Amino acid sequence: MRHLVLVRHGESELNAVSRQTRTYCGQFETPLTQRGREQAREAGQKIAQRKYLRPTMAVSSPLKRAEETLELLLSQLSTPVEVLPTTAGLLERSHGSFEGLTEEAVFRDYPHYRDDPDHCHFMNHFEQSAPGGETLATVMRRAWSAVRALAETTIGDLIVVSHFNPIRCVVGQALHFTPEQTLRLHIPNAEPIVLGWNGQFTLVESPDLSARD
Repeated sequence: MRHLVLVRHGESELNAVSRQTRTYCGQFETPLTQRGREQAREAGQKIAQRKYLRPTMAVSSPLKRAEETLELLLSQLSTPVEVLPTTAGLLERSHGSFEGLTEEAVFRDYPHYRDDPDHCHFMNHFEQSAPGGETLATVMRRAWSAVRALAETTIGDLIVVSHFNPIRCVVGQALHFTPEQTLRLHIPNAEPIVLGWNGQFTLVESPDLSARD
């Protein structure tokens, strides 16, 4: 059996800011924090400790926080890994006009995104989206297509560094979760999720993916 190792990038500066003041990131470029860089190295150490894993190839989203995470992760492995060109299908979900804005600013200028049921669930809904942004259904299609193509065309175990929404969509699709189950997934920063691949996907190992309150 081959393995697909999914890793969300390490903590970014906007991840850290958002814990205090919710801020919409999406495809907005934000660098890793020092903690995020440490998390990325630790993810590499965890992969190296899994003796059943023999990564031969790796790929990331084009966003810098994912590229840097992959670089730091690979620095902890003892064998060379071929780095493939970045893949747009692995990009974080676009939040369009909301990227880089705080929740307070969004709700001030777009109050219907706080109050209207047809808009207010845009962060965790397959068909709602920010203005000019992507629905989760769109992210599901592009991320799943990218991962399937990678699984079918690469050789050996593959490391994929991406983001919260693409990874939860891929895990949900790979494991045949319902939309509701997929929406409940929590993808922590820089914690490897290992899927087995033998024509179909199985879950081999993962951190706790339960949704956080």
